[in-house]
Amino acid sequence: MAEPLTRTPTPQKPLGVITPYEKPDLTVCGGEGPGKPCGAPALYSRFKKEAARLRIPLRLEPGKIGCHGECAKGPFVSLPRLGLFYQQVREEHVPFILQETIGQGKILFPLLRLDPLQSIRSDLIWEKEAECLMTMDSSYCLVQIAQYFIRFHAEESCGKCVPCRLGIKRLGEVVDAISRGQGPAEALTEIRTLIALMTQAAYCQFAGKTSKIILAILSYFQQEFEIHIRDKYCPAGICSMV
Repeated sequence: MAEPLTRTPTPQKPLGVITPYEKPDLTVCGGEGPGKPCGAPALYSRFKKEAARLRIPLRLEPGKIGCHGECAKGPFVSLPRLGLFYQQVREEHVPFILQETIGQGKILFPLLRLDPLQSIRSDLIWEKEAECLMTMDSSYCLVQIAQYFIRFHAEESCGKCVPCRLGIKRLGEVVDAISRGQGPAEALTEIRTLIALMTQAAYCQFAGKTSKIILAILSYFQQEFEIHIRDKYCPAGICSMV
């Protein structure tokens, strides 16, 4: 049964975070970064200006996202305290989002992201055509997100061909080691080698589907993986380092 869509009055601290983290009211994909075709940075600036004009207190953060700015359904806005995403948000929507959703907790259903074909967690966006990945807020560890996707696809795999069966298994082992602070210096090279093998040698396209998202995560958030490996430290404070 789906969870009821209710406003959370008191933000909950993500499990395992070392320092207190208060969920933002809203995040915008792209934040204040360089201009992208989708217009996300301009949207972020509009939220800041409009919140000040309307005198609406707003805890605003750049979204934790990896993308090229070419998502057909972007820009995306997350509402962490409601556990929702809005999609195809334009600057003219900003006053309504601030007054209705932020001010009164009302959901703007024309903007609500509802994908009946999405089988992954509802606190993530994965647009496979545009290779866009976004988390609900910045408290997420992308190494753990990679673990989630590997386990998710491992359960779907038929296991008939070696590159897929053993490739997913080995990917999981390497990423699990990274999450414990035990990843070897060559871990990222091994991940890329496994992905190439799975993509080129597997019997069907399933292995490529699995490896595509892991490669995207690694490409967008490589520094986060490197910190786990080099410094034995999780920037999100979630992974249990041995």
